[in-house]
This record gives sequence, structure tokens and C-alpha cells, in this order.
Amino acid sequence: MGRLSQPLFYKAMLKLTERLQMVADFLDPCACFADIGTDHAYLPVWMLQNGKAHYAIAADINPNPLKNARTTLAQYGFAEQIELRLSDGLQNIDAWEVGAVAVAGMGGNQIADMVAGTPWLQDEKKQLVLQPMTHFEDVRRALRENGFSVLREETVAEGERVYLAISARYSGESRAYPEWYDYAGTLPQNPTGTNLLYLQKVLSRLEKRAKALQSANPKESEKLFAIIKEIKDAC
Repeated sequence: MGRLSQPLFYKAMLKLTERLQMVADFLDPCACFADIGTDHAYLPVWMLQNGKAHYAIAADINPNPLKNARTTLAQYGFAEQIELRLSDGLQNIDAWEVGAVAVAGMGGNQIADMVAGTPWLQDEKKQLVLQPMTHFEDVRRALRENGFSVLREETVAEGERVYLAISARYSGESRAYPEWYDYAGTLPQNPTGTNLLYLQKVLSRLEKRAKALQSANPKESEKLFAIIKEIKDAC
């Protein structure tokens, strides 16, 4: 009897959603990376399948997503190369373990807290790829205030939503940015396609907030209207 062939599911290549594919494309090759808020561990599996990492840590704050991740690792044959770890953000990840960190699917305030509260990220050899679901301005502000340089940012549409991804590294540099930067980043340099859709959503949100504050806090309302104008002028 001949040798049994490897099960087909080990050979299948995992296909990511558009938003996760953008994160994967942003990640540089590294020995090991950490996927924070991993859920099903799709991103770690894709990274190993495509030779962009040799090992990964798939971390989540809750046990149930790690159960989903364990099923994925068994399906694709990576149980030995991807470690599942219960962790509140980066609290249970050590600096020496990873060269790159991906945080996708969390609120921007949570991601900003991680950036500001994890000193070992301040290392130019470590890459951050961040995909906030909300409060994008908090993420840019945290990066800027903690000495990180944004190397790349892009948007992609998935269904009816537009997602943003940011690649950053610590540089220690401190430079002045216009006040609107935290809301729009570098996207006004190319205000087309999904970038335009993203910017339109940002402007709409800012306008609603500015109008709501006209009576209660006119100074803040005026500031927001000025930011709206500056973003439009930058496009």
C-alpha cells in the first residue's frame, strides 16, 4: 500500500477578508509576531503559510476566541508554531518575543492605551500595524505623542465599512503636526477611492459633533469647524 497523502486541509491556503489582508500586506517579514485580539487566528496562519513569520503568538483577552483559534490551528496544521495566549492587550507579551505586533478589530482608545502604556514598543526594530475600528484620531495622537513615526496608512472597503490600517515604528522624533492630522493623517494627499470615503465619514462625524456643541461649548464647536475646513483645504 502506498504512502498516505497529506490531508487536503493542510495544503489549503487561507484567504483573508479585505481588511485583514491589508494588515497582512503591511506586516514586514519577521521571526515572530504577535496578533493581539486574534479571535480565530486567521492572520497568524496566513503569515506562516506565506513565509512572513516562522512563529506567532495569537493573543486574546477572552478564552472563547482562543477556542476558535485552536480549531483554526488544528485545521491548518500550525498548532506547534502558533502559541495561543490569554492576554489583556500586550500585558502578557514580552519584548524579546516579537518583532512585529498587529492589533486589528479593537477600539482606537484601547489601541492608544497600548501604545502609550507599553514601554518596550519604543524600539525602532519593532513594527506596529494597527487597525482601529473607532477613534482613529486617538491612535494617531498616541503614536505622535510617544515618538512613533507613521510609515504607511491606507484604507480598504469591506461590505459597507471602510477600514484604516497604519504601519508605524518608534523613531523618537518629535515634530509639529497641524491639528487636523490626528483625524485625517496623510490620506488628504490622495483623496480618491476608499480614502475619499473615509475622509467623508470623518468630516461627517466632526460636523455632527461640532453642531451638537454649538450651544453647550461654542469654543470647542468653533475649533472643530476649523479642523473640518483645514481637512477640506488639505485634500
